[in-house]
Amino acid sequence: MNEIKVIRLGDENYPKALLDLKDPPKQLYVKGNLGLLNRPLVSIVGTRDCTRYGLMVAKDLAEHCAAAGWGVVSGLAEGIDAAAHQGAKESTIAVLGNGIEVYYPAINRDLQDEIAMNGLLISEYPPKLHADNTTFPQRNRIVAALGRAVVAVEADLRSGTLITIRKAQELNRDVYAVPGNVNCYASQGTNNLIANHGACMITSAESFVKDLTGRNVKTKSVNTNKQITLEQQSILNILKTDEMHFDEIVLESGLSVPQLSTLLTNMEMIGLIEKLPGNYYIAK
Repeated sequence: MNEIKVIRLGDENYPKALLDLKDPPKQLYVKGNLGLLNRPLVSIVGTRDCTRYGLMVAKDLAEHCAAAGWGVVSGLAEGIDAAAHQGAKESTIAVLGNGIEVYYPAINRDLQDEIAMNGLLISEYPPKLHADNTTFPQRNRIVAALGRAVVAVEADLRSGTLITIRKAQELNRDVYAVPGNVNCYASQGTNNLIANHGACMITSAESFVKDLTGRNVKTKSVNTNKQITLEQQSILNILKTDEMHFDEIVLESGLSVPQLSTLLTNMEMIGLIEKLPGNYYIAK
């Protein structure tokens, strides 16, 4: 496994983006692929208490950014952060609010090990230091500074994500937000950023990456060689706005349970839809 290295303020390989901070870290403990710091970076952040929609969007945005050659920065928290790291795969940088040898949250232990091997872990804290209430806001300022742009996927009005966004705005980073359901707590903060705080609204991963890079990027092969039947198209139309439970699709489609089960299985096999936990489905 890669060894922990120390980068000190003033070293040649110290991230120049962090010099924009009034209080840049005096040293960074790092583990993994230091070459990621030489890429253009985008920070993707959001609430731990997120929705399936938020997880899907965060992963999709990160995947598109990585395909465009950008590194994806986040804070390795449960929820949106983890989804962003997973979407970017080996193109991700995790900034920790604790030492690199500490696993927090425990649910992300395997993800943290994977990033140490294939991405990059960064912390300003000694390797064995545990997090407390002060370390995460400090972590957030590094996440905000590293990205040329910062994206809020989901956040309620009291989310720590908004600390990162405020810091990004102070640093004159481009700020984006993903709009969401007006009745959903997890979208109140992001919708407010768009409506009242100058955040650019993201309408698709493709348009975001084009805005970021100036070019179109494709990440998934399109099933252009497969004919979509009328029944399949009707299901895609039903699922076009959000994930839906199987029982809701039965009501919307008018199909019997056996008919719908067969249809959904076939659509999942050819990559038109994805089955989510709890018997929910979503269009790809």
